[in-house]
Amino acid sequence: MEIVLKTNGKDKTYTAGFISARMVRTTIAVSQEINFDNIAPEELDKLMDYIVDLFGSQFTRDELYDGLASKDLIPTITRCINEVVGAMGEATAGKNE
Repeated sequence: MEIVLKTNGKDKTYTAGFISARMVRTTIAVSQEINFDNIAPEELDKLMDYIVDLFGSQFTRDELYDGLASKDLIPTITRCINEVVGAMGEATAGKNE
């Protein structure tokens, strides 16, 4: 999983390779707690902290806010959640057959 942030006028790519089981649990909890139709500023901070944790604190919440284009905010959050939960779904696909 990758995220590209603008830092000092240049694009910098960060990767998250290993996704722990704890992060899957956190992803499920965060996605259930947030009202995506009407996100409050505090909820947005929680989502940004989640992404910082997901990428192993390679950047700060402020660097994420400042380095991510506004048009990419919600798609990036959604993509991160879907990639973590989707990977779990792929791992369990066909197990009940």
